[in-house]
Amino acid sequence: MVSSAHATAFGFVERLARDLKDDRLELPAFPDAVLRIQHALQSPDTGINDIVTIVQSDAALAARILKTANSAAVRRSDKEITDLRTAVTRMGLGLVRTTAIAFAMRQMRLKDTYSPAGRAEIENIWHDSIRIAAVCAVLAKRYTRLNADQALLTGLLHVLGRLYVVMRAEEHAKEKPLERIDVREIAADWHAAICTAIVTSWGLPEALQHAVEKQDEVDLALEGDVTLTDVLIAAKALVAAADPAELAGKCPALERLSGGRRDALAALDVHRDEIDALRASLAE
Repeated sequence: MVSSAHATAFGFVERLARDLKDDRLELPAFPDAVLRIQHALQSPDTGINDIVTIVQSDAALAARILKTANSAAVRRSDKEITDLRTAVTRMGLGLVRTTAIAFAMRQMRLKDTYSPAGRAEIENIWHDSIRIAAVCAVLAKRYTRLNADQALLTGLLHVLGRLYVVMRAEEHAKEKPLERIDVREIAADWHAAICTAIVTSWGLPEALQHAVEKQDEVDLALEGDVTLTDVLIAAKALVAAADPAELAGKCPALERLSGGRRDALAALDVHRDEIDALRASLAE
């Protein structure tokens, strides 16, 4: 006999499967302006003025963009940037996208309409996102020729599947308050596929799509040049390991990053200050 808990979980998973099949994967709690930026950037015809118009529609997002443009990492002179067009031009559309997503995720964790369990899970997801993003960026910068900003975005986005499961679970709880769902167990099985579908629908590069799709395959052995997939897998493996030295010979992505040497195994310690500074900038 199927338990009520199992039946509830099965029904919830069926809904996730339908969402995937019907291409109905939108993060309902993301600010509208952030989603509009993602969709606008799918078009090669989108320019600075288009993005500035969207950013101007959300005062809080506009303030965040200006703050980032004036940060030590982006600012190129002592002159303060006070207008959005200059800020967006200075940052570039890629960094604007990343900043907008970080802003959206930060806004989500500040909402008070979620259940205590939902808020706790979103908080965990937020911290995982910015930590992995920072490690991805530093690994790309220090051990590869990949674009560090794109690695940062990849790390930031790798949790979107988990966020989607939590959002749907919160909706389910409001519709059927007596039914309980093990969000973490379901997310473990579904998050990579959901994340891949979302970033694909946003028109993000295939390299990023592949990275989030394969993010949990720690033993994945790729050939050719080092990719974002290697960076994301390596970052997650390093952060999850109690002792990174134990990953020697067990994580091909780490071997590829360091050319077979043990250098990357010590990355979290060697580049700790840089990683912590980047995490702090994302969390502000």
